[in-house]
Amino acid sequence: EEFVVYYQPKVELKGYKLIGAEALCRWIKDGQVIMPGNFIPVLEQGMDICKLDFYILEMVCRDIKSWLDEGKPVVRISVNMSRKHLIDIDFVKHLTGIIDSCGISREYIEIEFTETVDNAGFGELKQTIQNLRKEGIYTSVDDFGAGYTSLALLSDIPWNIIKIDRSFLPLPDSDEKDKDVIIPIMKHIALIADELGMDCVVEGVENEEHVRILKENNCKIAQGFFYHKPMPKADFEKLLCEAAG
Repeated sequence: EEFVVYYQPKVELKGYKLIGAEALCRWIKDGQVIMPGNFIPVLEQGMDICKLDFYILEMVCRDIKSWLDEGKPVVRISVNMSRKHLIDIDFVKHLTGIIDSCGISREYIEIEFTETVDNAGFGELKQTIQNLRKEGIYTSVDDFGAGYTSLALLSDIPWNIIKIDRSFLPLPDSDEKDKDVIIPIMKHIALIADELGMDCVVEGVENEEHVRILKENNCKIAQGFFYHKPMPKADFEKLLCEAAG
């Protein structure tokens, strides 16, 4: 149990309402917090990443169950899944089994896959997302726009949520030329999402300029350090209660 869940809130810009969170893994070793970049790539070399994904999912489901039992407010939590799960024909069965065994409604869970899927894996991804939707589980495409994005990823796959990559928000030293390119692209991704009936979340929101850009470009949900950093379970519980009034 050295791997623990940290939660990073998602905020609806209208009224700054807490509407969800992303579950992130941290490794606590000898009192030190080890960040994912230092161990996730190692686990992804084999299938161990799939074990960790399911472990984190179970921890999240247990937390949600405890909040419900204690009468605390609950929001939907997104959990990242490696693309390596796509080779498991029983993946959806395994995933729903974990959720159901914890005794919570499936509507509280959102499953995130990154956009980086090669052509060979596109069919498997599409079928997996369709099956998850049939089972009443929300789905999102993470880091959209970070790679060589294909619009088929949106037109052919029935996601609930698009998470726009942080690279579409200007850095402090970005020049106006860069802004003139990336911001219109982000705006039109958000418009496409809206037209397709998908929610749109922008990651990496870190300052007031980012918030202004989102508001001016039809982006309604934000996630980033400007609002909240990833936090331990106890801190997130306090935030949930505060948000509920």
